[in-house]
Amino acid sequence: MSGVRFFASAAFVVALTSIFLPTGAMRAAESEAAVSGPLSQALAESMAQRCLSESRSKGWPAFTIAVVDVSGALILLRRQDAAAPVTADVAALKAKSAVRTGAPTQALATMGQDPPTRDLFLLLQLTDDPGGLPIRINGRVVGAIGVSGGTADQDIGCATAASGALPPEKK
Repeated sequence: MSGVRFFASAAFVVALTSIFLPTGAMRAAESEAAVSGPLSQALAESMAQRCLSESRSKGWPAFTIAVVDVSGALILLRRQDAAAPVTADVAALKAKSAVRTGAPTQALATMGQDPPTRDLFLLLQLTDDPGGLPIRINGRVVGAIGVSGGTADQDIGCATAASGALPPEKK
C-alpha cells in the first residue's frame, strides 16, 4: 500500500515540477519579457505606492510588499516600520510562489490540503497563503507581488490595488 502511495506521489511530483519549474517555454517567455520591457524598478515602486495608499485609506495594518521578476529575483522589498519582521520573508515567498505557478497564491489552497502536495510545496518553496499575485504585461507573466501583514483579505486587497498601477494597455 505504501509503495502505491509512493509511486502516486512520485508521479505527482514529476507532473507538478514540470508545471512549476522553468521549462523551455518559460525561458522563452523570460527572453521575450526582457526584450519587450520586463517589470521595471519604477513600476514595482508604483505598485508598492498604490498598495500603501489603499492600506492608508482603509486603515489597514502595516504591510511588507515584495515584487519579484519572472525568475523570482527580488526587485523591491518595502517593509513599513510597524510591520513584523517575519512579514518580509512571507511577502517574498508569496511573490515567488505566484510567479512560479502563474496563479494567485490563494488558488493553491485546495492543492495544499493533500499531505503529499503539502510536502511538495515545502520542497519547491511554495505557499498557498493568500496575498501573492502574478503580474502580467500584455498577457504574459513578468513577475509577481506578495503582500504580508494583514488578514488574508487585506493582503489580497493590497496586492490587487497594486495591480492598478499597471497601464491598462499592458494588463
